[in-house]
Amino acid sequence: MLRLVFAIGTPLAAAQADGNPHEWDRLRRCDHTDYDPQCGPCEGIGGYAGSDKADDVQIPNCDIEAVYDAGTRVRPVWGADLTVLKSHEILIGKKMDPACFQAFPSNDSTADNCYKPQECQIYSDMNKYKALILVANQAGNAWNVVGNVTSTIYHQNKNMWIVNILGRLGLVNQCICTSPREGGDPTKEGVGPVQYNWVDNLFYVATETIDVEYGVGSMTMDHWAFGPHHAWTDPATGLIVRMWQPFNGLQVLEPGSFKTGSAYEDAVDPGNWFERSQHLFDQISPDGTKAPDWCTKKAPINTFRIKCGDDGFPEQDDSEVSTNYLQYMNKPIGTDKAAASDLRRARSKVPRDDFKGDDFQSMSQTLNKYLQKHAPKSKDCDLWTIEELQELQVSLLMLRDSQLNDLYHETDDNRKIQKDIQQLAQEWEELNQLAKTDPDLARAHRDGHCHEAVMWYVHHLPEDMKELLKDKVSLPLLTSMRHDLKETAVHGERVHRAYEEKVSCASCHSLVYPNIAV
Repeated sequence: MLRLVFAIGTPLAAAQADGNPHEWDRLRRCDHTDYDPQCGPCEGIGGYAGSDKADDVQIPNCDIEAVYDAGTRVRPVWGADLTVLKSHEILIGKKMDPACFQAFPSNDSTADNCYKPQECQIYSDMNKYKALILVANQAGNAWNVVGNVTSTIYHQNKNMWIVNILGRLGLVNQCICTSPREGGDPTKEGVGPVQYNWVDNLFYVATETIDVEYGVGSMTMDHWAFGPHHAWTDPATGLIVRMWQPFNGLQVLEPGSFKTGSAYEDAVDPGNWFERSQHLFDQISPDGTKAPDWCTKKAPINTFRIKCGDDGFPEQDDSEVSTNYLQYMNKPIGTDKAAASDLRRARSKVPRDDFKGDDFQSMSQTLNKYLQKHAPKSKDCDLWTIEELQELQVSLLMLRDSQLNDLYHETDDNRKIQKDIQQLAQEWEELNQLAKTDPDLARAHRDGHCHEAVMWYVHHLPEDMKELLKDKVSLPLLTSMRHDLKETAVHGERVHRAYEEKVSCASCHSLVYPNIAV
C-alpha cells in the first residue's frame, strides 16, 4: 500500500479552461482534462467544503492501493429507473439570489457559489417520465433566518421546478420555475436531467482507500473521473458510493440505499413531505405538459411563485432571477390580498373594548384568549427559544400583506414594520449576543419577541391568510410580566429599548385612561 502525503503548499491546479480563479489546489480540484501534470490517484478528491475560499475544505485521508488495468474493473453503475434513499450532500452552485434558494450547479468555477448541506432522496424515471426528482432537507440558508428548507426538485426535459417548504414551521411554500442552462447563460438552450448513461463517460484512475464522510468510514473503492467530475465505486458491484465536483458538490450515497429498477414505486412516502397521498411523479406527466400544483395559479395563498406562469411553466429567463427574488423579499407573498374589511381595521387605531385590558397583565390575558381561539396550537412564551421565535417572525414577514404595512406607515402607526429582512436579521443577531450576557435580559428579549410576533400576526396578515393557517400555526402566548430596565446589566439599555418597541400593544390595548382635571 502506498501512502500519499498531503503537505502544505501542494501545487495549485494548472491549465484549467476557466483559470481556476479561487486557486484551489490539486486535492480540491484536479480535472481529468486540461491538466498538467495529468490528474492522478488521490487527487481531486474534495471533501466537506463551506465556501469558495481555498482552505475552507476538509480533505479526507486517501491511500493508493493500486492502479489496475481499466479493463479488469467493474464499471460504474447508474440506471434509467433508480432510487437512492439516503444521499448526504453539499450542493455547490452558482449564487442566483441572496438566500441561495435557487443555486444550481454551473459548468465553471468563475462564479460566486452557494454551499448548501442537505440530506436527499433521489428518484429517476427515464423510461416513462424522462424525469429526475430530488427530495431534500437543506440545512439553513445564506441569511440563516429561515431555518431548514424542505425541497422537492423536479427536472423534466428542459424544465425545472424547485418546490420549497421554508423553515421548520412549514407555514410558507415557494415554487421557483426555471429552465437551467449551461453556465447559467440565458442565450443557451435549457439542459435536461442527468441521463442514465452518464457513467459511460468515466475513466478509471486508481483504486484507493478513503475515509468516506458522513460516518460511512474507511472504504476501498475504484476512483473514476471525467473532466472535473470524480466518482468512487464499490469494486465488486460498480455501485457509486462517493462523488465530488469542485463547483457542483460533494455527494455520498450511503451504502445499501442505492436501488436500481422501479424501486421508487414502493420506496416513496410523499405524505412525509407534502401531506399528499399521490405519488411524487403524479405531480408531473409523462408527456411533460403538467407542472406541480404549487407552481400553478391553483397554489394556496401561502405559496409564492417565482418566474412561474399560470400554468406553472417558466415565464422569464434566468437573467431576471435575482431581481425577481429581491422584489419578492421586499414585497412578500400575500401582497394585495387584503379584503376591504382588513383595510378598514388597519385604518382604525383604537381596538374594541373586547380586546383591551385594565393593565399590562390583563391586556395579555385578554389577547391570549383571542390567540387560543384563532390559533389553537399556540403555546406559552417560555416554551419558545429566541431562534424559534425569530424563525416564526420571518415566516410572518413573508406572509404579510404590504398594503396593511403601507397604511401603518402613512399614519405613523406603531404597528408598522420599519426594517427589511436583512436589517432585522442583523439587529436580531446583535441583540441575541447582548441578551446572552444576563438571564433577565435574555428573558425580556424573548418576551419582547413573543409580543412582536403576535402583533405581526394580528395586524399584518389578512383574515383569509389567518384562516388558512389556523390549524397549522403555533403562536407564542403573551407574557403578563412587564420588564423594567435592569440598570446593572452592561447591555441592558439597548436590549430594553428593543423590548419596549416590541411590546407596543400596550399603547392601544390598555384601558388605562389619563386623569381629567375637574
